[in-house]
Amino acid sequence: MDIAVVTGSAGLVGGEAVRRFAPRFDLVVGLDNGMRQEFCGPAGSVARGLAEVRRVENYRHHAVDVRDQATVDEVLRTLGADVRLVVHAAGQPSRAWSARQPLVDFAVNAVGALNVLDSVRRHCGDAVFALVSATQVYGDVPDALPLVETATRWELDPAHPFHEHGVDESIRLDRADRAFLGVSKLSADLAAQEHGRQLGMKVGVFRCGSVTGPGQAGVPEHGFVSHLVRSAVRGVPYPVVGHGGKQVRDVLDVRDLVDALWEFSLDPRPGEVYHLGGGRERAASVLELIARYEHLTGVEVRFDYSSRPRFADPRWWISDTRKFRRDYPGWAPAHDLDDVLSTLHRHWSGVQEVVAPG
Repeated sequence: MDIAVVTGSAGLVGGEAVRRFAPRFDLVVGLDNGMRQEFCGPAGSVARGLAEVRRVENYRHHAVDVRDQATVDEVLRTLGADVRLVVHAAGQPSRAWSARQPLVDFAVNAVGALNVLDSVRRHCGDAVFALVSATQVYGDVPDALPLVETATRWELDPAHPFHEHGVDESIRLDRADRAFLGVSKLSADLAAQEHGRQLGMKVGVFRCGSVTGPGQAGVPEHGFVSHLVRSAVRGVPYPVVGHGGKQVRDVLDVRDLVDALWEFSLDPRPGEVYHLGGGRERAASVLELIARYEHLTGVEVRFDYSSRPRFADPRWWISDTRKFRRDYPGWAPAHDLDDVLSTLHRHWSGVQEVVAPG
């Protein structure tokens, strides 16, 4: 029997992984205790996500907290060598929440990842392990780049090597301010790398930026693109925080991310680290995304502006995905910004909610 294990299986990345991998495996096992509702607020996305994956015929759910090493170990021991792929997508995603609860944040993101890694090593050591990491590991390092302010965005000096394709994996990690979320994510990231390099596990680390899709909560502390669209559909102000609304991110559809994880699973390169994002073609500032969404849908985006930026929130980030595309030439993002925004608009227009965002 071929088994895939997905942690955080009711979340954005985990839920998409369950749906996309189900036809490729005899069994998909999910580990998710629904704790993200505490991070993201009572938006109903946790219940919806769990209901959706439970509809997958060959899915088996375990309400497991990844901090509970004994229970994680028992699940993986029982599954054993039939496990072919593990996608670790469970995590605490909110930078603001991490500052309020740094001990819990570190336990979920760092200790939780190490618990899963260790159990995989001991019980299904030949499985491919994909860690969904985040660009928050770099903190505010991108703000040391030569940035130029334009009318609608912060932009990198065209003379800089990162300008054309974005930031590659050579960017430094040290001498940075970073949110506690970045600290915990980096700890998990480094531990996963060493399980590949020292212990021979088939581990890949994927540092993702702004990943989005209908499975995202769309709340202030997690998922800014989804939150923007959700706010517009509900007719409530969207909070633009700092940098004049000109901060730039490249947006990756979760479907494209999961396709990349699948490509890696077919030919894993132990210990490798990859940047995954939408690239320059799918990059926009907050102001530009607002204008694009309004043009696409005809829906006005009301917003409130706060001049104080979030701690260690860089003004500019675009991911250079060329390393991954060189290693896996069969992959390229298939969904552009208009597709992403249209998909989110259809989703939030069709969701009946009692609780307003924010």
